[in-house]
Amino acid sequence: MSEADRHTTADGTGMDIDESRAGLEKHMLAQADSVGELLEQFRSRISPALIGGPGWDLLLERTRELPISLATSGFGFEVPLHKPELRADLGVALFQGSLSTAHFEDWCRAHPDDPSTVAAFRLLKMMRRESVIQRIGGTKLMLEYDIDPECVGPLPDPGIFLYPAPDAVSPKDSVRGLEGFQAAADAVAGAGGWRLEASERHQIERLFSAMPPGTHIGSVGAFPARSDGLRIAITGFRKARDLTGFLERTDWPARPEAVAPFLSEMEERDAFAHLAAHFDIPAKGGLGPSLGVSFYARDKQWVKEVDPWKELIDGVGEHHLALPDKLSALATSWSGAEAVFGCGSMLLVVKGIHHIKLVFCGDRVEQAKAYVFVLILPPFPAAATAGR
Repeated sequence: MSEADRHTTADGTGMDIDESRAGLEKHMLAQADSVGELLEQFRSRISPALIGGPGWDLLLERTRELPISLATSGFGFEVPLHKPELRADLGVALFQGSLSTAHFEDWCRAHPDDPSTVAAFRLLKMMRRESVIQRIGGTKLMLEYDIDPECVGPLPDPGIFLYPAPDAVSPKDSVRGLEGFQAAADAVAGAGGWRLEASERHQIERLFSAMPPGTHIGSVGAFPARSDGLRIAITGFRKARDLTGFLERTDWPARPEAVAPFLSEMEERDAFAHLAAHFDIPAKGGLGPSLGVSFYARDKQWVKEVDPWKELIDGVGEHHLALPDKLSALATSWSGAEAVFGCGSMLLVVKGIHHIKLVFCGDRVEQAKAYVFVLILPPFPAAATAGR
């Protein structure tokens, strides 16, 4: 069982979500009818210094249209740290075969005229095919909703992201790993309404062949509402030189040496456990000019303490890559666990930083983003009795 499948209670006790997911989902499905209704219950736990004003109002407006089944396994926000706007995009997860996924699919069938559900519904049906699951090994689907105050009209189609099992898409078994990578890419493209071209397949093969031992494909996704093309994350880089060496073996159009100084400094400060590289593969092939580099403070994914992030947050601030007020709010308001009253019952709210991403374009860092998570869970016996 991976750390991604463990939640941590208020007293630090782990819980196996795979064994208890159905009970948790059933409990959470009764808490609200929509994601927006759930968010309203916990407004005081979401820092207005990060999400506030029109950004918060639009977040509620958008999420009131989303069924509660999208938030039963936790949710997250992509918070831009380099811009003054107090807004964030929303990320939610579904697991194939779960109660929440069945609930969401029923909701999609009941809303056939909602175009924002089409790609996700297609992908869930593809994930039910045993051949796809066997090749990629993963059952997690992430949906990312753009929450942009400048956007008017209906809810835009969400980004769709598959999360293959690490051992199914690593270079350890080059043939099986590439097949899994291609299967995930085909599934995402098919759900988005297009077929991969030969140039895209060539780029996928080139990326895979450049991956060093110990790395794997973290996610394969797309934003069908924006344009055809894939979003690929490759994760597991332990050292700065591992990532820069990998970039040199790809055809990323910028200079890998431009990325090296900051990564090396953060490595010296012990500011990360591992890194991930994010690429765009446009429909015409090649790699896009932007490179995302995600920093993970620990190998486990649900880090509710802020201390492991201090060196990275300080480093980002010292290099003036993000706004000081937002970095301060991130460090002081997005961590820990507490029991609070929800809709008719006590709930446990766990918050933390999942990862921090810098987006390089050419020789410059153009964006700095924090990916924060919120887990809203029934208080487990260990949490309920902590401190007695």
